[in-house]
Amino acid sequence: MKLVNLCSGTLLALTAISSLSVQAWPEDDIWPPPEPCVYSSQPEIMSLGNEILSMGMQTTSPIFIGGERYTLSRNDFTPIYETVTYTCPGQEPLVVQQYSGYTLSLPVYNDFGQKLFFDISGRAAKYMNLSVSCGSFSASDSGDKFYISRSATTGGSCKRLDLKFTFNKSASQPSYLDLNVMISEALD
Repeated sequence: MKLVNLCSGTLLALTAISSLSVQAWPEDDIWPPPEPCVYSSQPEIMSLGNEILSMGMQTTSPIFIGGERYTLSRNDFTPIYETVTYTCPGQEPLVVQQYSGYTLSLPVYNDFGQKLFFDISGRAAKYMNLSVSCGSFSASDSGDKFYISRSATTGGSCKRLDLKFTFNKSASQPSYLDLNVMISEALD
Protein backbone atom coordinates (compact mmCIF):
# COMPACT_ATOMS: atom_id res chain seq x y z
CA MET A 1 0.00 0.00 0.00
CA LYS A 2 2.85 2.40 0.78
CA LEU A 3 4.43 1.56 -2.56
CA VAL A 4 1.23 2.47 -4.41
CA ASN A 5 0.93 5.78 -2.56
CA LEU A 6 4.59 6.54 -3.24
CA CYS A 7 4.21 5.69 -6.92
CA SER A 8 1.02 7.70 -7.30
CA GLY A 9 2.69 10.65 -5.52
CA THR A 10 5.64 10.38 -7.87
CA LEU A 11 3.30 10.15 -10.83
CA LEU A 12 1.47 13.26 -9.66
CA ALA A 13 4.77 15.08 -9.14
CA LEU A 14 5.96 14.11 -12.64
CA THR A 15 2.65 15.26 -14.10
CA ALA A 16 2.94 18.60 -12.28
CA ILE A 17 6.54 19.06 -13.41
CA SER A 18 5.71 18.24 -17.03
CA SER A 19 2.80 20.70 -16.97
CA LEU A 20 5.07 23.43 -15.55
CA SER A 21 7.78 22.84 -18.13
CA VAL A 22 5.49 23.57 -21.08
CA GLN A 23 7.08 26.45 -22.90
CA ALA A 24 5.39 29.28 -24.72
CA TRP A 25 5.89 29.76 -28.44
CA PRO A 26 7.12 33.11 -29.79
CA GLU A 27 3.65 34.04 -31.04
CA ASP A 28 2.21 33.66 -27.50
CA ASP A 29 3.62 37.12 -26.52
CA ILE A 30 4.45 36.11 -22.95
CA TRP A 31 6.73 38.59 -21.22
CA PRO A 32 9.17 38.06 -19.60
CA PRO A 33 10.00 34.77 -21.31
CA PRO A 34 9.28 31.69 -19.13
CA GLU A 35 12.09 29.56 -17.73
CA PRO A 36 14.55 28.33 -18.90
CA CYS A 37 14.66 31.60 -20.84
CA VAL A 38 16.71 34.08 -18.83
CA TYR A 39 18.20 37.49 -19.45
CA SER A 40 21.93 37.88 -19.67
CA SER A 41 23.45 38.51 -16.26
CA GLN A 42 25.68 41.32 -17.53
CA PRO A 43 23.53 43.70 -19.60
CA GLU A 44 25.43 45.41 -22.35
CA ILE A 45 25.64 49.11 -21.56
CA MET A 46 25.66 51.24 -24.68
CA SER A 47 27.61 54.48 -24.61
CA LEU A 48 26.50 57.26 -26.88
CA GLY A 49 29.97 58.36 -27.99
CA ASN A 50 31.67 61.73 -28.25
CA GLU A 51 30.04 62.56 -31.58
CA ILE A 52 26.55 62.80 -30.10
CA LEU A 53 27.70 64.71 -27.02
CA SER A 54 29.58 67.25 -29.11
CA MET A 55 26.57 67.64 -31.41
CA GLY A 56 24.43 68.38 -28.35
CA MET A 57 26.87 71.05 -27.26
CA GLN A 58 26.70 72.72 -30.68
CA THR A 59 22.90 72.70 -30.94
CA THR A 60 22.42 74.24 -27.47
CA SER A 61 23.87 77.70 -26.88
CA PRO A 62 26.82 78.13 -24.52
CA ILE A 63 26.17 79.72 -21.16
CA PHE A 64 27.57 83.21 -20.66
CA ILE A 65 28.04 84.18 -17.03
CA GLY A 66 25.96 87.27 -16.36
CA GLY A 67 23.89 86.53 -19.44
CA GLU A 68 20.30 85.46 -19.77
CA ARG A 69 18.28 82.61 -18.32
CA TYR A 70 18.52 79.47 -20.46
CA THR A 71 15.49 77.23 -20.87
CA LEU A 72 16.13 73.57 -21.63
CA SER A 73 13.67 70.81 -22.50
CA ARG A 74 13.93 67.03 -22.68
CA ASN A 75 14.96 67.29 -26.35
CA ASP A 76 18.13 69.21 -25.40
CA PHE A 77 19.39 66.27 -23.30
CA THR A 78 21.00 63.02 -24.42
CA PRO A 79 19.21 59.97 -23.00
CA ILE A 80 21.17 57.49 -20.91
CA TYR A 81 20.07 53.92 -21.42
CA GLU A 82 21.16 50.36 -20.98
CA THR A 83 20.54 47.66 -23.51
CA VAL A 84 19.53 44.32 -22.01
CA THR A 85 19.54 41.20 -24.17
CA TYR A 86 17.13 38.40 -23.27
CA THR A 87 18.09 35.01 -24.64
CA CYS A 88 16.07 31.83 -24.97
CA PRO A 89 17.26 28.56 -26.54
CA GLY A 90 15.93 28.15 -30.05
CA GLN A 91 14.71 31.75 -30.37
CA GLU A 92 16.16 35.03 -31.54
CA PRO A 93 17.59 37.23 -28.76
CA LEU A 94 15.26 39.98 -27.57
CA VAL A 95 16.98 43.37 -27.15
CA VAL A 96 15.32 45.92 -24.84
CA GLN A 97 16.44 49.49 -24.11
CA GLN A 98 15.88 50.66 -20.55
CA TYR A 99 16.20 54.41 -20.00
CA SER A 100 17.86 55.50 -16.77
CA GLY A 101 18.55 59.22 -17.17
CA TYR A 102 19.66 62.20 -19.23
CA THR A 103 22.90 64.12 -19.57
CA LEU A 104 23.97 67.43 -21.07
CA SER A 105 27.25 69.35 -21.10
CA LEU A 106 27.33 73.04 -22.00
CA PRO A 107 30.36 75.29 -22.44
CA VAL A 108 30.52 78.19 -19.97
CA TYR A 109 32.23 81.50 -20.72
CA ASN A 110 33.41 84.43 -18.55
CA ASP A 111 34.49 82.74 -15.30
CA PHE A 112 37.42 84.92 -14.24
CA GLY A 113 37.47 83.81 -10.60
CA GLN A 114 34.66 86.09 -9.42
CA LYS A 115 31.86 84.97 -7.08
CA LEU A 116 29.17 83.14 -9.12
CA PHE A 117 25.49 82.52 -8.44
CA PHE A 118 24.00 79.30 -9.79
CA ASP A 119 20.21 79.32 -10.18
CA ILE A 120 18.71 76.11 -11.59
CA SER A 121 15.03 75.22 -11.44
CA GLY A 122 12.66 72.94 -13.29
CA ARG A 123 10.21 70.08 -13.26
CA ALA A 124 9.83 66.60 -14.70
CA ALA A 125 7.14 64.02 -15.32
CA LYS A 126 8.66 61.59 -12.81
CA TYR A 127 10.92 61.46 -9.75
CA MET A 128 14.55 62.05 -10.74
CA ASN A 129 17.90 62.86 -9.19
CA LEU A 130 19.64 65.93 -10.61
CA SER A 131 23.36 66.53 -10.23
CA VAL A 132 25.03 69.70 -11.47
CA SER A 133 28.73 70.50 -11.66
CA CYS A 134 30.88 73.21 -13.15
CA GLY A 135 34.56 73.23 -12.23
CA SER A 136 34.81 73.12 -8.44
CA PHE A 137 31.06 73.80 -8.01
CA SER A 138 28.67 70.89 -7.52
CA ALA A 139 25.10 70.58 -6.25
CA SER A 140 22.19 68.15 -6.40
CA ASP A 141 18.45 67.92 -5.91
CA SER A 142 15.82 65.23 -6.33
CA GLY A 143 12.09 64.93 -6.89
CA ASP A 144 9.82 65.95 -9.73
CA LYS A 145 10.55 69.65 -9.08
CA PHE A 146 14.11 70.98 -8.88
CA TYR A 147 15.52 74.09 -7.27
CA ILE A 148 19.19 74.88 -6.74
CA SER A 149 20.29 78.37 -5.76
CA ARG A 150 23.87 78.57 -4.50
CA SER A 151 26.88 80.79 -4.74
CA ALA A 152 30.46 79.68 -5.22
CA THR A 153 33.85 80.99 -6.20
CA THR A 154 35.30 78.49 -8.64
CA GLY A 155 38.59 80.31 -9.23
CA GLY A 156 38.06 80.33 -12.99
CA SER A 157 37.49 76.55 -13.22
CA CYS A 158 33.86 76.72 -14.40
CA LYS A 159 34.37 76.07 -18.11
CA ARG A 160 31.73 73.36 -18.70
CA LEU A 161 28.37 72.90 -16.98
CA ASP A 162 27.47 69.22 -16.60
CA LEU A 163 23.83 68.35 -15.91
CA LYS A 164 22.83 64.76 -15.19
CA PHE A 165 19.41 63.31 -14.36
CA THR A 166 19.04 59.74 -13.14
CA PHE A 167 15.89 57.74 -12.45
CA ASN A 168 14.75 54.14 -12.06
CA LYS A 169 15.11 52.15 -15.26
CA SER A 170 12.11 52.37 -17.52
CA ALA A 171 11.25 51.20 -21.02
CA SER A 172 9.86 54.66 -21.82
CA GLN A 173 11.16 58.19 -21.40
CA PRO A 174 9.37 60.69 -19.15
CA SER A 175 6.83 62.76 -21.09
CA TYR A 176 8.44 66.08 -20.15
CA LEU A 177 11.53 67.61 -18.57
CA ASP A 178 11.94 71.39 -18.31
CA LEU A 179 14.92 73.13 -16.75
CA ASN A 180 15.94 76.80 -16.37
CA VAL A 181 19.63 77.60 -15.87
CA MET A 182 21.26 80.92 -15.02
CA ILE A 183 24.79 81.66 -13.85
CA SER A 184 25.29 85.24 -12.76
CA GLU A 185 28.00 87.19 -10.97
CA ALA A 186 28.07 89.62 -8.09
CA LEU A 187 28.17 93.22 -9.22
CA ASP A 188 30.35 94.90 -6.58
